[in-house]
Amino acid sequence: MARNFRVSVNGKSYDVVVEELGQSAAPAPVSAQPVSAAPVSAPQPVSAPAPAPAASAATPVKAPAAGGTTISSPMPGKIWKMHVKEGDVIAEGQLVLVLEAMKMENEIYAPSGGTVVQVCFKEGDAVNTDDPLVVIA
Repeated sequence: MARNFRVSVNGKSYDVVVEELGQSAAPAPVSAQPVSAAPVSAPQPVSAPAPAPAASAATPVKAPAAGGTTISSPMPGKIWKMHVKEGDVIAEGQLVLVLEAMKMENEIYAPSGGTVVQVCFKEGDAVNTDDPLVVIA
C-alpha cells in the first residue's frame, strides 16, 4: 500500500510517496519531488527546556557606608580588576575598577575626588546593575 506525505526539509516542501512493505516483499523505490507550496510540517513533540545553570549570587562584601558618593555598577558583570583600596585618596575621573560584562572590559571612573571609604566587592565577584561598588567621602 502506497502512502503520500508532504515533508518539509530546510524550508523546502517535498511530496513523498512511501510504500509499506510486508515481511517478504523487496524494498520499493521511494520518490521525492520538490513542490512550490508553503512548507508544511507535522507537529513535533516538545521537550521541556534544559534547566539553566544556577547563577552565582552576587553578594556584597559589606553594605555600603552611609554618606559620601557611591559608585554603582552600570550593568551586570564581574569585577575584573580593582584599581583602588580603602583609604586611597583619588581624583575626579580616576580609574577605580574594570568591570567585565559581555566579554568586554568596562572602565569605571570616579565621578568626584575624595578618599575611598569602602570597597564593597573584591576582584572576581559577580555584580548586578545598581550594586554599590565603591564609596568615596
